[in-house]
Amino acid sequence: MNLGIVCELYRLPDFEIEELKKLKIDDAEEYLDEKFAWVDSEYHKQNDTVFSMDKGWGITRFLIQQCDNSPNKILAKLNERFIKSDDVKLINKELELIGIEDLKNTYDQEKLIENHVYHAKYEVNWDYINNWHLKLYKSGFKKASELNNGIAINYN
Repeated sequence: MNLGIVCELYRLPDFEIEELKKLKIDDAEEYLDEKFAWVDSEYHKQNDTVFSMDKGWGITRFLIQQCDNSPNKILAKLNERFIKSDDVKLINKELELIGIEDLKNTYDQEKLIENHVYHAKYEVNWDYINNWHLKLYKSGFKKASELNNGIAINYN
């Protein structure tokens, strides 16, 4: 039984981000799964090194990106798998400016569907988006920014 795709943000140093970028994506995912994804894995510390989101991650990410007012559209980097610390800091600054009302104001289900956003056809629970997904995007990038770390994004 498939319960859906989850998205996890993993906080790690830039040198590991560089090493992961050199690998084939399957090998990088295997490394992330072994070191971060499994609860008993070496680096799995929930809300410290691992920030786990369920099926609402896609809608939240898309809406966050629709709120991007930065001149270089830094939030487009949320589509990348590996983000180094310099970009994490810029993303964090933009995320700090975005609240749930901003997401609600940009919400357009038709646009979500047209852009093939994961789970776009489902009804949005705004409390859940705010208290879970938006909060985790913000806390993951904030923590990484404070510790001068990068972010790896993994989907399971």
